[in-house]
Amino acid sequence: MRPDIQRLAAAAALVSLFGITGCSGDPEKPGLDEAAKLLVADGEKLLDSQDMRSVGSAAVTERADRDGEVGCLKGQVQRFFRAQGDLKGPPYKQSPGSVAGLLASWLRLRSYSSIVDDLDLRDENLGTAVLQHSTTGVTFAITIRNGQKPHIMIVGKTSCYERGA
Repeated sequence: MRPDIQRLAAAAALVSLFGITGCSGDPEKPGLDEAAKLLVADGEKLLDSQDMRSVGSAAVTERADRDGEVGCLKGQVQRFFRAQGDLKGPPYKQSPGSVAGLLASWLRLRSYSSIVDDLDLRDENLGTAVLQHSTTGVTFAITIRNGQKPHIMIVGKTSCYERGA
């Protein structure tokens, strides 16, 4: 199998896992509104972190302000936090894998754990990290890419919740 097809297949598996891990009925997790507040707070802090400022900048494009059904079972909803931006300096100054790792480290310091081994998805133009907070169920996927804008894409999401819960 060609390496580019292998990476594409691995990325598709990552997206599938990202969708599956968010749907949980764990009664110890916060409710949807509280999880959305935590999602937005962590996302905004990540965007404002020294780590982010050292590699580039990103702006919020969605702030968990509406329910979404994508990735959830019928009758369930979740909320998303999305941001995108660009790396500083010349396009190939920074390794995308290193940048993704740096931003993931910031989340790890806040009790997030990696849920996907992303080393096979990395190359000179792509870096990824997917992390989840064990008590809130909030998940972040960070994608860094060279040669194509936006360079930085961050998607955070809550777990899936029963509609109206």
